Amino acid sequence: MKKDKRFCIGCDDNFYNGNNPMGVKECWLFKSAKVATRYMIGWWTPQDKKENFTKVTTHSCHREIGRFAYYDRLPSHLMGQPSRE
Repeated sequence: MKKDKRFCIGCDDNFYNGNNPMGVKECWLFKSAKVATRYMIGWWTPQDKKENFTKVTTHSCHREIGRFAYYDRLPSHLMGQPSRE
């Protein structure tokens, strides 16, 4: 899949993709970002079950401080649990 700024929506650094009064046109992380499958979970959600994570396609640098955590893979303590996929 091709890198696309639509994956920047929701990221804290999307502010730097022309969404600012300073004239910054592109986030400095975009150039090196890769499209990746990541596992998203709300900060308030227990990390004790695979089904609490949502598999998403986004950039490797995507972050939402205070809202969601993004993992490149599921935590190791969940690896023995059956998957809902």
